[in-house]
Amino acid sequence: MKVAIIGGGIGGMKLALSLLSAGVDDVDIFESAATIRELGVGINVLPHGVRELAELDLLEQLYEVGIPTADWSTASRRPRKTAAAR
Repeated sequence: MKVAIIGGGIGGMKLALSLLSAGVDDVDIFESAATIRELGVGINVLPHGVRELAELDLLEQLYEVGIPTADWSTASRRPRKTAAAR
């Protein structure tokens, strides 16, 4: 089976690794960026994303470079909190 993945972000890379580990050996990733580089920003990986990385045995690497989130919240344009966790 030949698979084309559009986008080389976290989701595209995770899909490629999952397909390869499932025995699909013809995987191409198409990314519009000319080069892959660090952006100097943080990426929040939610619990379901951490579980996906754990399935690929990547937790040790995640914990080496990651910082656990103590709490978070989201807001809308209206002045009220829409979600929070601690």
